[in-house]
Amino acid sequence: MNALYTDKIETALKTFIADHPGVGTREQAIVTILESWFTSHGYLPPQQEGLRPEDLDASNDD
Repeated sequence: MNALYTDKIETALKTFIADHPGVGTREQAIVTILESWFTSHGYLPPQQEGLRPEDLDASNDD
C-alpha cells in the first residue's frame, strides 16, 4: 500500500469517527465499517432490532 492511499484511508477513518459519536477509536470505526459493508453485501445477516417475541404483548401494538 502506498503512502498516498494510506493517508486517504486514515483521513477517511478520522472523518468517520468524527461523524459517528458512538465510535471512539480507530478499531471501532474499522469494525463498524466492515460490519456495515459485509451486511450490505450479503456476507452477514442484517441485524434486526426490536422486541423479542416473548416480550411482545398488546401494549406493543401500534
